Amino acid sequence: MGTNFSSSADNLISSSLVSSQLIHRHTLSTCYDAIFDISLSSTTNSILLSDDGRLRSFSIDLENNCQLIETTISSNKVLTHEQIHDIVWSTQLNRFLVLTSKRLTTYDQENNLIDLDLGLEKNSPPFWRMACWSSHLIVNLGLGISLRYHTLSSSSSIPLIQTYTRSSLGYTNSDLLSSVSLSPQLILAINVELTNNRHVIDLFSIADEKNFQFLKRIHTNEPCALDIITSLRDYTWLCKSHWPSDDCLCLIESDGQVNKLNLHDQNGYILNLRLLTDRSHLVIIRTANKLPKEIDPNELNRIDEDEEQQQQQITHGRKREIIGKLPGNLLLEIYKIPDLVK
Repeated sequence: MGTNFSSSADNLISSSLVSSQLIHRHTLSTCYDAIFDISLSSTTNSILLSDDGRLRSFSIDLENNCQLIETTISSNKVLTHEQIHDIVWSTQLNRFLVLTSKRLTTYDQENNLIDLDLGLEKNSPPFWRMACWSSHLIVNLGLGISLRYHTLSSSSSIPLIQTYTRSSLGYTNSDLLSSVSLSPQLILAINVELTNNRHVIDLFSIADEKNFQFLKRIHTNEPCALDIITSLRDYTWLCKSHWPSDDCLCLIESDGQVNKLNLHDQNGYILNLRLLTDRSHLVIIRTANKLPKEIDPNELNRIDEDEEQQQQQITHGRKREIIGKLPGNLLLEIYKIPDLVK
């Protein structure tokens, strides 16, 4: 596979995103982690998100100003003592995949959460992040201790094709591999924090499943350290700033240039974002206000203790309101993207 990173549509994508208009805002009262994904189904636009250990589902009513209709069947915590690390939509299975620290799960036809055939072996590092496109599934264990390449044949068959270690991909044991994203062209983007604390995004071709081919390194400390979100078109990538950097959205263009994007009506810190499959709308979860550059660890410990006490205290038959670690409630916003090239 060649390394031609040219694309004539970069400028049009940039202008379309900048011109996006906020059309709906929904308040999330307890969503700490903001891990979510949007279905790529042709029949429905739905969102599955992790809300304080609970999985909540919504449908987006595009005909009614993108109003959110909650379709959650049960609000109970479905993954007790497990942290949800990632949620992605599988076009191969036509359902959401939910990755915890210990297992990969999905929903069956009756909306029951079931385990897939991808368990964590004894003494293995915990699952961290995943990327999925068609039948290709990449699972990141232990911040890059290993990357596993699976074929997503069915919910009962997820054979392991190849395992890559940090050293086999050219990293040192001190380099941290965090978020991963996979494009339709089978380009794998990996967020890496190097030993010198510099943040880079590395691109690999996985067309040869037995030998990932390094393509390009993008240095993202200017204008700020970035977290990869998703591929847009050809070799362009949408990213957000890495906390505690100043909040921003950025587009990494086909030549590796990083351009900052400024959305209208955007104030708080962006925790996560996704695009609808037709690129017509952008969904963002953010804080209502900017985050402080530093948070006192003692303050976080105090909040944890307060929350634990509040969860146990019942006032007039109802649980007291729990305020999360982030300042104020989180907001889920939907933006309309005009004339975006598909």
